[in-house]
Amino acid sequence: MMRNCVRTLPTIGAAALIGILQPGHSAKAQSQSATQVVMLGTGTPGPDPDRSGPATAVVVNGTAYLVDVGAGVVRRAKAAALDKGIRALEPISLRVVFVTHLHSDHTVGYPDLILTPWVIGRKVALEVHGPRGIKAMTEMLTGRTSGPAQIHMEISVSFRKGRGSTRMRSQPASSTRMQTSP
Repeated sequence: MMRNCVRTLPTIGAAALIGILQPGHSAKAQSQSATQVVMLGTGTPGPDPDRSGPATAVVVNGTAYLVDVGAGVVRRAKAAALDKGIRALEPISLRVVFVTHLHSDHTVGYPDLILTPWVIGRKVALEVHGPRGIKAMTEMLTGRTSGPAQIHMEISVSFRKGRGSTRMRSQPASSTRMQTSP
């Protein structure tokens, strides 16, 4: 299935600010608004047992938009779903991610985001938006598994054209058939 990737990071950020900064609403009403920003990780490249890698979720009307996928992103999302009751952060519901750049601390959780929700039953394509190189990284991560069972995994990838550009260019979904062992 081909997906047009039409949302960009500025659009998501603007939606978050509109939802959070609604004038005339009390703090209690704002905390119950349809938009939430959840810091899933604020770590650095150095290992720190008390901090997960860089990852933020902007939840708008029950849909989570992840920004970066640092170490522990799927587990921190699950913790937020359990501890804070944010159902959009259930791993099976994670389906849209924006990768700001390809430094290791911002991407080391990407294989976990691809595989864990898929293993537990994600049924929709994972939409990935990011810089040049994200498509190659995705293909490398999904294209080298072997075994007898055919399972269909769908990932839609788009990348920014040009250095520093914020214009997103849609790419056709790269559907990868993965072989898994029983």
